[in-house]
Amino acid sequence: MTDFDEYEDEQEVERQPLDPNIRKQLREAEKARKELETVRAELESQKREVQFSKAGIPDTGVGSLFRKAYDGETSAEAIRAAAQEYGILQSEQVQEVPSNDSELDALRRAQGATIGNSGAMPDPQQMYLEALASASTPEEVMRIVEGDSGKKLGVYSSRGSF
Repeated sequence: MTDFDEYEDEQEVERQPLDPNIRKQLREAEKARKELETVRAELESQKREVQFSKAGIPDTGVGSLFRKAYDGETSAEAIRAAAQEYGILQSEQVQEVPSNDSELDALRRAQGATIGNSGAMPDPQQMYLEALASASTPEEVMRIVEGDSGKKLGVYSSRGSF
């Protein structure tokens, strides 16, 4: 048999229609291949998300943007290092944030001085509102409204005169 004869045999095989069962199997194999590709892509995506979670990258805000844009090695250590480089995660050496409590206290004292409250004396309006909030019956509310603190604040009862 010569090369020419082999070529003719191949041509003849190609011209013959495929058996319907073979066509069905080919379609099923193509469908299975596509499903396998989809599953592989999902698995890779999930592995990537797990690595980001292990690295401590947040799901929201800047962390979300970093997750979408990161295109490096997908190990948790590499992701963490890149996130620290871009300032998304703080380095292990977290610096102490100085306390501003003394400044807040000074601001509170200044505010108290401007509204006539030295800080030691409670605010009459606040005391009045707290008393009303703690009242459990309508009679208690009326007693508070008609009392001295209500009169000092200019609150008048509907029972009294104006």
